[in-house]
Amino acid sequence: MLDANQLLEEAKKITGLRFIGNPLFEEGFNKLVYSINNEADLNDIGIQAQHHRLIGVLSNMLRIEDAVINHPEILNEQIVAPIVIVGLPRTGSTMTHRLLAADPRHTAMLWWEGRYPAMLPNEERGNPSERMALGKAEVDAVVAASPEALTIHPWDYKGADEEILLLEHTFFSTVPESFMRLPSYSSWVEDQDHIHAYNQLKIMLQYLQWQNPGREKKRWVLKSPHHLGFIDKLLMVFPDSKVIQTHRDPQKTVPSFCSMCANLFEPLTNSYDKNNIGSHWANKLSKVLNHCMKVSNDNPDNFLNLDFLKMIEDPIAEMSIVYQFIDQDFTDQAENAMTAWKEENQHEMGSHQYSLEEFGLAPTFIETNFNEYINQYIDKENL
Repeated sequence: MLDANQLLEEAKKITGLRFIGNPLFEEGFNKLVYSINNEADLNDIGIQAQHHRLIGVLSNMLRIEDAVINHPEILNEQIVAPIVIVGLPRTGSTMTHRLLAADPRHTAMLWWEGRYPAMLPNEERGNPSERMALGKAEVDAVVAASPEALTIHPWDYKGADEEILLLEHTFFSTVPESFMRLPSYSSWVEDQDHIHAYNQLKIMLQYLQWQNPGREKKRWVLKSPHHLGFIDKLLMVFPDSKVIQTHRDPQKTVPSFCSMCANLFEPLTNSYDKNNIGSHWANKLSKVLNHCMKVSNDNPDNFLNLDFLKMIEDPIAEMSIVYQFIDQDFTDQAENAMTAWKEENQHEMGSHQYSLEEFGLAPTFIETNFNEYINQYIDKENL
């Protein structure tokens, strides 16, 4: 079993630091450890993996708080009109994210930054080579442990990725429940005011920007399905955000998401129930999609909708629409960078097989619980 006090003391000993920040984040950490010990049924590999991951997250939190205390100028960094992509996996959100991140006028969190956002002792700003190496080793280990992961998500330690990895450092994120059964922790997370998490996300983006001189001249491109459920809080913290929603038939996206979670569960637990994964995530995804739909209807100037099928057919043409929405010139340089990225990433990741029935879900569940979303966003002729 994991010992919350021991884990925290170990992180403090590693870093030589004591202040972890918002007390709510420490409360979330304690709730997570309790849930892991009493509900997750992890195997030895799973326990070791969580011990390592939690020590890393806590160490990052301690170092980030210390950096902000010792360099208050970090909080003066400006995050102007970020572009935010929200959509479930298999809706074209990753492609949209990485195409926009290819524009040299933009910047995005890279995978290694999400896992290792805090500068190490004696590290110079702009020279994060040791953290990059740690990120590469971790991605290599994930792919070695679960080769099927590559058919679900394009793992790239130096590629633009989801800042839910940053939000994980608040213990308000859905990251842990994507690879463990954690009902009490999940309920606690849902009951919290996520304005705390998004205020911290802004600080972490400011910190990443401060670390890399010159990045302040670029526009952030953010992306995560997590934002669907808390898009109102994101808009409170980043009111000038331009939000791009990517859409596809939930009959395809919901089982794909469940399949991703099942793939992450398998190496870590003694047992897992696909029906439980299906019920948990299908209900959660219905809730967050409907929430984002309501917020977007109330704030139409902040939102643009992209259809998956159109993105697959001609992504560059869709980008011209995106650039009108984000009030930015779609330059030849941007188009050339995107075309180059597209050509370099034409390889087939593999066939990702999944179905609703595999997770105990009937098609009628989708029809009932995603009815309003389908009516508003999905072309029935292409279902």
